[in-house]
Amino acid sequence: MKRFFLRKPVLFFLGFGLFLTFFLIVKVRIAGYVIGSDGLSYYAPLRSMFVDGDLHFANEFLEYNQFGHALLNPHIRTATDHVPNKYFIGPALLWTPFFLVAHALTISANQFGFSLKPDGYSVLYQFFIGLGSIIYGLAGLFFIYKINMRFFHRNEALIAVVCIALGTSVFYYLTTEPTLSHAMSLFAVSLFAFVFLRDFGNRKKGAMALLGLTAGLMILIRAQNALFLVLLALEWVDVFKIESGFVSRFLKQIVDIAIFGLSLLITLLPQFVYWKILYGHFFLYSYQGEPFNFTNPHLLDSLFSSRHGLITWTPMILIGLVGVFLFLGKQPKFGLGLILAFILQWYLNASWHCWWFAHSFGGRAYLNCSFIFAIGIAMILTITKERVITTYFLLGALIGWNLLFSAQYTLGMLPYTEAVDFNQVLYNQFIVIDRICSIF
Repeated sequence: MKRFFLRKPVLFFLGFGLFLTFFLIVKVRIAGYVIGSDGLSYYAPLRSMFVDGDLHFANEFLEYNQFGHALLNPHIRTATDHVPNKYFIGPALLWTPFFLVAHALTISANQFGFSLKPDGYSVLYQFFIGLGSIIYGLAGLFFIYKINMRFFHRNEALIAVVCIALGTSVFYYLTTEPTLSHAMSLFAVSLFAFVFLRDFGNRKKGAMALLGLTAGLMILIRAQNALFLVLLALEWVDVFKIESGFVSRFLKQIVDIAIFGLSLLITLLPQFVYWKILYGHFFLYSYQGEPFNFTNPHLLDSLFSSRHGLITWTPMILIGLVGVFLFLGKQPKFGLGLILAFILQWYLNASWHCWWFAHSFGGRAYLNCSFIFAIGIAMILTITKERVITTYFLLGALIGWNLLFSAQYTLGMLPYTEAVDFNQVLYNQFIVIDRICSIF
């Protein structure tokens, strides 16, 4: 059975997808919503454009926040008399096909006697927007699997993806809060990394254009994803590959940079237009009043604090980070790029004024690094083949811990924004299953 599972990766993705869809249906049924928290702000431009025909969000935040989620102040106005919205437009663009399906089905359902409001927030919209995030998240995990297949055997590649999907915050943000940006950030960054590796060392003009499009997409979702361009920068300065013929190499790089830059700018145009409509400027820092403290980052807290520390909350990540350093021996230049990319994300997240990222299951801002962690886990699996039972037991235990821990957080058994008491967490791990069963 194990070998069959490993030989058929589609079984994992299909099974996990069915589970996530079932969980989504349960969430819609019990909670009454999927689009919530920051997701309301990410979704607002999509719903407002198609239903209201504008980008005025006052009614989005005042009339359609029936569950009282913390949102941006709907009474503030910009220079163009719009309610400001600091979030990037990428998630709304990716959700558009799912919104259109939900909108068409809602209108059609009313023709057959069902009473569904075509207001962008009734049940079918909630379901299909959540489903969109799940599909993008699964696609991101698939691209991580394909990345791992470039360096590892199929078994290690797939098991590493399973560990990322079930043993980290990815699980929480594909189940409990799928309409935050993280599932789509996982998708876009993994897609960029896949394209980057696929054409590495043999980039033609079309490949450079595609790389620019994928880079623009990941930035449209979360601006911090721009730091992954360090991989491309290292390649351009020949850290990855030294070719003979400086002049020809230099001229090719200039052409490549121009193609990449043009594709990147074209992809980012929707964001620039969005800012122009909302604020009157094509480019601005939309997170005004939310500064970074680059001179005093909370580096250790970001990783080890009981207040959503990345490793403290999801210890599976430690396995991945150790593995990435060991990966240097297998792929020194690419491994160095991965480590540098993670360090940049770490420093940025630790410098954020809200380094614990408020209502967060662990270090949610690190989900974009999932492909890095997966490579590290696959590396650990590769070098511990002689102790496979011990390794599997450890990884399985970490997965079990994460699933129960995320259930605690979902059910409100822990404080959402403050530090947790791990003695309480440990005690809750033994009673959370009873809480889950009581719901059903």
